[in-house]
Amino acid sequence: MQSCTFSQKVVTCTKLWAQKPILRRESTNNFISTNRVMKRFIKLLTVAIIAFATAFSAMAQEVEKFESLTLPSVMGSNMVLQQNATNYIWGYAKPKSKITVTVDWQAKPLATKADADGLWRVAVDVPAASFDPHTIEIKCGKSESAKLENILFGEVWLCSGQSNMEFRVDRTLDFKADLKKPMNTNIRFLCTGRISAETPQYDIPKQAKYNTTWQVCNPEELAKFSAVAYGFGKELQETLGVPVGLIDASFGGTFIEGWLKPEIIAEDAKIAIDAGKIRHKVWKGKPSHLYNANIYPIRFTTIAGTIWYQGCANVANSPRGYEHSLEVLINSWREEFRSPEMPFYVVQIAPYIYKDIRGAQLRESQAKVADKVEHCELVVTIDQQENPCDIHPRRKVDVAHRLAQCALGEHYKKDVGTFRSPAYESMAVEGDKIRVRFKNVPTSLVVKGGGRINGFQLASADATNPKLLHFALAEAYIDSDNSIVVHAEGITNPVAVRYCFNEDEGNVFSAEGLPLAQFRSDDSNISYGVRPYVEAPSEIAITFEGPSTYKNKKGVDAPYYVKTTLREGEHMWPNLRQKFSEEYPKEFEGFEVVAGPSIAKTLTAGGKITAHGDGRVYCIVRANIGDFQKIAYKTKWRALPQTYIKAVKPDGSKLGSYQYIAYHDVKAGDVIELPRIKDHYSVFVLAKSINFVPTDK
Repeated sequence: MQSCTFSQKVVTCTKLWAQKPILRRESTNNFISTNRVMKRFIKLLTVAIIAFATAFSAMAQEVEKFESLTLPSVMGSNMVLQQNATNYIWGYAKPKSKITVTVDWQAKPLATKADADGLWRVAVDVPAASFDPHTIEIKCGKSESAKLENILFGEVWLCSGQSNMEFRVDRTLDFKADLKKPMNTNIRFLCTGRISAETPQYDIPKQAKYNTTWQVCNPEELAKFSAVAYGFGKELQETLGVPVGLIDASFGGTFIEGWLKPEIIAEDAKIAIDAGKIRHKVWKGKPSHLYNANIYPIRFTTIAGTIWYQGCANVANSPRGYEHSLEVLINSWREEFRSPEMPFYVVQIAPYIYKDIRGAQLRESQAKVADKVEHCELVVTIDQQENPCDIHPRRKVDVAHRLAQCALGEHYKKDVGTFRSPAYESMAVEGDKIRVRFKNVPTSLVVKGGGRINGFQLASADATNPKLLHFALAEAYIDSDNSIVVHAEGITNPVAVRYCFNEDEGNVFSAEGLPLAQFRSDDSNISYGVRPYVEAPSEIAITFEGPSTYKNKKGVDAPYYVKTTLREGEHMWPNLRQKFSEEYPKEFEGFEVVAGPSIAKTLTAGGKITAHGDGRVYCIVRANIGDFQKIAYKTKWRALPQTYIKAVKPDGSKLGSYQYIAYHDVKAGDVIELPRIKDHYSVFVLAKSINFVPTDK
């Protein structure tokens, strides 16, 4: 493996920054601040450190001493070879060994020699797809041989990313049913497993938990395989009528920088800086480790294309820098797999409880890449949020189907209708309204489920800072020409419009069933917008039954559930001095609240709610994300996106933890239980009117 020296890497990166003056004269005798100098110095130092790490990684690869014929995992029985293309049969042997490869679809054997490192490969033309099993025989010298059997010709796809690509079939709510159906043996798959390495590997590192060989689709292995990859491959196989091979190279919680080859990061200052920002306890200082273990070992494989589901990890790191990193990744993988126009289909990350607009910025980065890179398509998932507190939607059918439609329509040129989501095209100010026009609308736009259009915000400009925009929740309607007209109370001179540029779930779709992609007409990154829409309180009363006192640490009876009102400045917990801040949905102003104490490491008391009308009951839960996620899955309480409440401490600062809001739709006479949280702190009940009935009196 060729690599330049560490000093060459550092010089390359340093030159990029040397083109920019570190100091510039502001006036005759003044220079810019030392802080700015230090920031640029730190950037330069970061680049140098990352360059050192990646260059060292590239150089430090141990040269394997092959003494016998060795085949990598990706080259095995049951594999699928890419049809109508040149494929490599390859492996390792003792240096300078003579290798003979015989494939049963060609008359003449192919001969080559292992190089000085033991690597050998031969190019073989693979004809059109076939369900007939084929064999490959490999001989090394006079005594060694290997035979690969049950090989099919078809379409081979690389499926990569982090946990949503990794998400197993047996953990889904939809594909799980396929495990009890007859297996489609024309689907073959290989999973690299959750693996990383400091240096490029000759083969996928072996792990006890993962079978890193080609498998004919079977219930045991399918259960552990990527649901998105499986669903994608299944639709391709059934539509194209050819065998499909899937290589799942995914690892949950990983950053895009981990999937880039060392030379790329060492030579790209922007990516090196973003890699240096990673503070994750596992991946800090480990750029390229996913590439080394998952991509480098399969580099000679001929593939039709790549599907990519990754980005969650990079939200906290550099959501806007992700655009550059993703574009570089696509181009570098196309080079790696010798396919300059290789299709690359990107799944947008789904809504989650990301901070401010960072999640939206990363989705925007993904969309920008899909817009400008040829043969790159975007799968919009703005409608796939099952639970705002769960980063892993458990339904994968829609995502897999949309990916397959991209491949069938864009790459295979099948008549599948539209496969691109409606997307922002332009906007025009019309008095106190903004009219938005869209592309990728074959027939019409519709509101899923009817009712109010969700997710629009309108902005006015700040009088003193043109880069600062003031947003308000907006109302919108679809006009007869499929434009959307947006207006907001209090905004008389609108300058910008946003749709779901937060973690809101959109409900505008094309009539063909694809969701409208999030967008913003502005480019202000200091304007965070407003929280999502919250349905106004139901005009119903409830009865709540629960304890009014408990024994505190001193053994004294202390107040448990206490009835109060949701207003800024009211006490949140009966045993603490924190109060409600201004951070709550203003639709809840004046709601009655039954609040419990905040007691660490104690199971909350719970209680019983009886509804006296049809409507919606709310609760506030002070808990961690995992507990709140469990509430949503085990009960019918549903979380609201980005509707946090924060408490104000006596010193005026805000409590670091969030209080999440959930709702439960009820009918008159329904009796429901208040969620109970273990080891986290409290649950409140909210309703328009509450009759509190103590159960301990």
